[in-house]
Amino acid sequence: MSKLGRFVPVAVAATLAAAAACGGDSTGNGPVAASVTGIAGDSQSGPTGATLPFPLSFVALGSNGQPAQGVHVTWSVIPSGSASFNPATSTTDASGAASTSATLGSFVGGINIHAALPGVSDVVYHVTAVDPCQFIKAYTVGQTVTGTLSSGDCVPGIPFYYDLYDLTLSAPQSLRITMRWSGPPSTDTLDAWVELYRFNDDRRVGFDDDSVPGEQQNSQLDIILPADHYFIGATSFGPFDTGPYTLSSELRPAAMSGCRQVWMLSGTSVADSVTANDCADSAASPHHYDVARIHAVSGTVLSIAERSTAINPSLALYRVYPENRYSRRLLVSNDDSSATNTNAFIAFSVDTTSEYDVIIGTSAVGETGAYTFEVLPSTTLSGRAAAPITRGREPWGVLGLPRRAKH
Repeated sequence: MSKLGRFVPVAVAATLAAAAACGGDSTGNGPVAASVTGIAGDSQSGPTGATLPFPLSFVALGSNGQPAQGVHVTWSVIPSGSASFNPATSTTDASGAASTSATLGSFVGGINIHAALPGVSDVVYHVTAVDPCQFIKAYTVGQTVTGTLSSGDCVPGIPFYYDLYDLTLSAPQSLRITMRWSGPPSTDTLDAWVELYRFNDDRRVGFDDDSVPGEQQNSQLDIILPADHYFIGATSFGPFDTGPYTLSSELRPAAMSGCRQVWMLSGTSVADSVTANDCADSAASPHHYDVARIHAVSGTVLSIAERSTAINPSLALYRVYPENRYSRRLLVSNDDSSATNTNAFIAFSVDTTSEYDVIIGTSAVGETGAYTFEVLPSTTLSGRAAAPITRGREPWGVLGLPRRAKH
């Protein structure tokens, strides 16, 4: 008995000493921290409903300055419910590290996330939760990003989810912007729809539904742009469709694409040729032509020109009706700008904000050859001004809202 009585106090004392060396206490609550270091993930922002891109983490140190293993950590948020955590509680590992992933709730504004651990004050992370219609992710030409349309995305007053990407061009560019379904082939595919907006006035300048109309549900937007600030809207054809996607872009030749329209903005031009492989006019074969598509705003003048020394240029301007399977109505055409000038010019007073197609062709049957086509800067009509767009919570105005129709 005397031996046992002497052994127990000695064993207990040794255990307590070991616990103290590891940062523990005598309460039986496990190790404690004396300090924290390596705090990461502070000062992030993200749209409501999204998981923050970087985990929240830190390293706990014991009183000896070494990593403290086994320290219990509880994650919480103020205001309550403005974020959730995976995991909600954690324990520091052999390196003294603890981390969690935070998913934002529906609260918009500044939130404080606390990591509570014994021995030190809470580690506090400062996060800003943003309305998803005001959150725009940085994007550069040539980048491929993955995303998911979900119920937490932007809903700009219409029944579609949007992810938004910021794009700044320091020089004119001819781009191809592609949006593709990235889910398993065996599942229902997302019918992608990609749009491009000019940032300074929130006007949509281009969009695409099917890269091959009626056949391929990936989107392919070919567009020639001046240097400016834009944003991309990644969305879907169907209302409230959800699913994973990839968004990518690449430089393309500043040329047209036959029957497939290439979008252009005012202040851009293109040098190309009418060839026998271009779109054929079934009503007057063998006429061939290229197609440019332009978004024009009511109260402006749409001025276009086709010039050539190889062919006799001919222009025709059509209004496009996306809501009616992209049917066209001829508005005006021009063959020779004057009796002595075979170049073609059109200056059209736009009375309806809409999409317009320009048929770039020749006036003589069977002609082929090089041309230049230019969309001159639009001007305000005398005595009239373009209707202003009031910026709301969404980064676009009502004139930019999409009209959904299959080709």
